Amino acid sequence: MKVKHVYLTASQPAKLAEFYANTGLTIRFADGERWIQFRSEGAAFCVSGMEESASIPSANAVVVFEVEQLESVVERAIAAGATLVAPVRDMGGHGRVAQVCDPESNVIQFFEAAKADR
Repeated sequence: MKVKHVYLTASQPAKLAEFYANTGLTIRFADGERWIQFRSEGAAFCVSGMEESASIPSANAVVVFEVEQLESVVERAIAAGATLVAPVRDMGGHGRVAQVCDPESNVIQFFEAAKADR
């Protein structure tokens, strides 16, 4: 079994997709505001409109993005409309993580692996 994709439900899908594009993701495919899929390694990350989703806005699992230059990504996310929930936390040999809420109040984390884990 493999993870095919993960998506967040949005009441304003285009606006939420713009937020994720401003944090550094690139749109791969869009079906209007029903479904917006971003380029990523491994499983796809998507934003879904209400009519396409099996969930409701802000009631989703936490999505964790692995990034390089953690502080820079967090700064871009905040500039794009995110709210800082938990600042950068050092997890020792595993890496570092920061937690934000996107403009639709979905909790997301940005994770930077420790140099030895890369």
